[in-house]
Amino acid sequence: MDIEFQVIPHGTSFYQAAVKLRQDVLREPLGLTFTSEDMEAEKAHIQIIGVEGEKVRACAVLVPEGTQMKMQRVAVAPDLQGHGIGRAMTKFCERYAVAHGAKSIYVHARHSAVSFYEKCWYVGEGEMFDEDGIPHLKMWKLLSPP
Repeated sequence: MDIEFQVIPHGTSFYQAAVKLRQDVLREPLGLTFTSEDMEAEKAHIQIIGVEGEKVRACAVLVPEGTQMKMQRVAVAPDLQGHGIGRAMTKFCERYAVAHGAKSIYVHARHSAVSFYEKCWYVGEGEMFDEDGIPHLKMWKLLSPP
């Protein structure tokens, strides 16, 4: 499988496909949907996708916060989970963050994703907390320039 990662503009057809993937993987299982406020806020965020041909198969959102970035709304198509796509996308996001001056990156990892981020060298901070009705842990990583 040949997945290409890229930054895309908000509002494009690729963006809409990424929102659908996030909805299907992250929100629908919890009985939640993205609000119009969620989508409006994303205009100031960096949209990352992984495409196979013309099909969005993975996505993430980066939120710049001074010298750090928050990586959020990370999703991989269910049939590709466990095949290294999430790790490759995380590395793409980290390289993008470094190239744009970030010194660290963090996530609010769902309890089920903590071990994934640990394998990518993220470190947990504090205690688990509730977000969207499920346990999350703040995890971060210091970034090194190439």
